[in-house]
Amino acid sequence: MRFSDFKIVEQKVLSEAKGLFGRNAGDRFVHGDGREYSIVEVVAYPDAQTQKYETPEARDEAIAQFEKDHQGQIEWVNRPAANMLAFGIAVLEDKDGGHVYWGKYLQFTKHDMLGTWSNNQVPAGWNLATKGAQKLQAGYDPQNLIKTEQRFAGVDNIIRTVESNSPDEMRSTFTEALKDLAQGRGGIVFPGLYEQMPAIRDYFGEIMQPVALMGGVIKGQAEQAREVLADGANWRDCQVFWPMAMNAALCDSFMIAPNGQEIGISSKGGSGAKASAKNLFDAYKKAEKEGNTELIENAAYTIKICTIVAEETAKNGPVKLGEYLGIEGFDQELQEEINRYMNEGKGDLEGISAKAQQALAPYNVQLATKGFNAGYALLSAVAKTCAARINENPEFTKGALLLLNQSSIIQVYTKMGKSGNDAILGEFKAVYPPNFEGTLKVDGGKNYYSSRVGGKMAFYFD
Repeated sequence: MRFSDFKIVEQKVLSEAKGLFGRNAGDRFVHGDGREYSIVEVVAYPDAQTQKYETPEARDEAIAQFEKDHQGQIEWVNRPAANMLAFGIAVLEDKDGGHVYWGKYLQFTKHDMLGTWSNNQVPAGWNLATKGAQKLQAGYDPQNLIKTEQRFAGVDNIIRTVESNSPDEMRSTFTEALKDLAQGRGGIVFPGLYEQMPAIRDYFGEIMQPVALMGGVIKGQAEQAREVLADGANWRDCQVFWPMAMNAALCDSFMIAPNGQEIGISSKGGSGAKASAKNLFDAYKKAEKEGNTELIENAAYTIKICTIVAEETAKNGPVKLGEYLGIEGFDQELQEEINRYMNEGKGDLEGISAKAQQALAPYNVQLATKGFNAGYALLSAVAKTCAARINENPEFTKGALLLLNQSSIIQVYTKMGKSGNDAILGEFKAVYPPNFEGTLKVDGGKNYYSSRVGGKMAFYFD
């Protein structure tokens, strides 16, 4: 069964209401952790003339054949019911040529499938990257307005840097806003920018929050954090820096207290939080330093996982994880095979071991990927399998939340409203100790590709 065996739904320029079956090839979806995939095509099975399979078993047989032919697993966005005898497949591709497949169970197919699969009915963490959304956030974030990970020793240096890097049309607005916050004034007006309010809140807010702390605008539990973490030092006496990686972990900025304590600021707006092995490992070390044996015992599974990721190299970590998790075939012998193929630059799968074949079996291996290397492909498969195994166990999230909620992090919420066409800064709300919620998942595919390794295994809140 190939894509060409079926009728591909006609692609048009459509409104958002037309859904995935109306998306154009090249339309992008982005994940909260930084991954990005583009639509290749969206296909309905069976074709509109046949409309549906005769039985659920026949439907499932077609699905199994698809996965076998494409050497990949479909990620479903809904559950099948007895009357759902058809399905749709969205094929997406990343910049390295890797593919993912999203599926939706349907009752039947027809010639016009528009509106039968909404843009937001996609796997957790993914969102359509519309041109409007790209324009909305462009230029308002620390990566554009700060542009450096250097430590700032005072608000004046921050303001000068933002003033220098701001778009011409926003320079005076951003500069005056920061000056007001540094002098302890809130209720700031962003004239005529109501439509840009989400971008100001979610992106410029990451810069406003540390300045507001240093200006004394944010009180409440921020004061408790200052007493506990900074030994009572004034926020104005702290240094501040912003991590420049767009997929930086969990904290959007850091205050460095005079006592040397690094205090993370997790900015809360419209974007989801990210985490890292370092966040979890640092939280574990904090608990260990404080003699919190109860926490360490209750989070033992999570601690072991994040310790392996934190202490092992990106190339050794996944196999070490597999050994800890007891996954068959993930052992030192497989690691040696992976290392050998990496060093040789092996560009095919000829002659690989049975153990390596078993590791690759569940995944879509694209030999045509530029720079394909069998060693990297194997490592990517191992990372994804380990992530899936960890995500099946609720003990990981349980332990992660226990660790993060006693960490040296302040969560800060930026609230905004409107007056006519103006955006109005309402208030900042600080939460300490932090109160992270949700399900923390491991992403084995973000930094592991069939042509390279981009970093260690990542974590994200679902």
